[in-house]
Amino acid sequence: MNTIKNLLSFSAFLFFFFCLVIQSTYAQDVTRTNVTFDNGRFTLHGELVIPDTSDNAPVLVFLVGSGPNSSHRTLYKDFLVNNLENLFLQEGVALLYFDKRGVGKSDGRWQRTNLYERASDAKAAIDFLKTQGRIDASRIGVIGHSQGGWVAQIVGDRYRNDIKLIASLAAPTFEIKLQLTNDYYSRFLCEGTPDNEAFDKASKKAISDINWVTWFPVTKAWRQLKENSEFDPAPHLLELDIPSLFVFAENDYFVYPGWALGALNETFNHSVPENFNLQIIPGANHDFRLTTMCVSDQEASEEPYSDYFQQVFRTWILNNL
Repeated sequence: MNTIKNLLSFSAFLFFFFCLVIQSTYAQDVTRTNVTFDNGRFTLHGELVIPDTSDNAPVLVFLVGSGPNSSHRTLYKDFLVNNLENLFLQEGVALLYFDKRGVGKSDGRWQRTNLYERASDAKAAIDFLKTQGRIDASRIGVIGHSQGGWVAQIVGDRYRNDIKLIASLAAPTFEIKLQLTNDYYSRFLCEGTPDNEAFDKASKKAISDINWVTWFPVTKAWRQLKENSEFDPAPHLLELDIPSLFVFAENDYFVYPGWALGALNETFNHSVPENFNLQIIPGANHDFRLTTMCVSDQEASEEPYSDYFQQVFRTWILNNL
């Protein structure tokens, strides 16, 4: 009996040791470096992840969404592990994350930073990458989620000669007022308000918000809205001539795919250019998890990411990078 117990204990030890070896091997597959770079008087902090097998790696720059909690170290950590690191590091693609102004250790105030300043910060990140060894400066892609997707659209227009592609994930293709309407419309629908009444209330609420923040930006969120209240992505979309992926989610609370595709058709007079790839992910929410629109963030966080999204995203990036 003691012999059997000893064998079982030894087997458990071997299994534990094997797991540690696997984890150690995986950890040695990439080099993670905390980095800083400057854009004018602002210093931004981030992380550069390079596969150890790559001597001349293409790289993806990721741009987070809105608000004070949007960071690669916190709110976006799980998203990035599942939808960037697990998809691209093994393909030899490097990744750069950085905290926007006023988040983490980065200088500045997020609420006083407009989308064009965020795009300028992204350009500073791109310029930083060009100084790094083991990076192929001719193959840099910019990926943005939510508000970060708006920023990616600007970057693709203004800095097209510095990047190979952009991907706009769950980001609007319409102006701020309609974005606010979208948000309020979802809220009212999820509260049980009838459709027509919900849209009418949402439209009026969006107009009211924009009027109020013009004169009384009393909260940080309202200050941020004031900074971007006149933004319209259409002029930048019209100038996008590099490979551009737009991915929308069927159950997105913040960006309705039908509205987004309608805006693109209107912008391009129903002739969206061939360098645009448009995708709608069935059954997915704003974060591309498989869940319905009206579930809470906590409930949604327990649902899996869409395999279809990951397949579409990975294939397009690798084919164009």
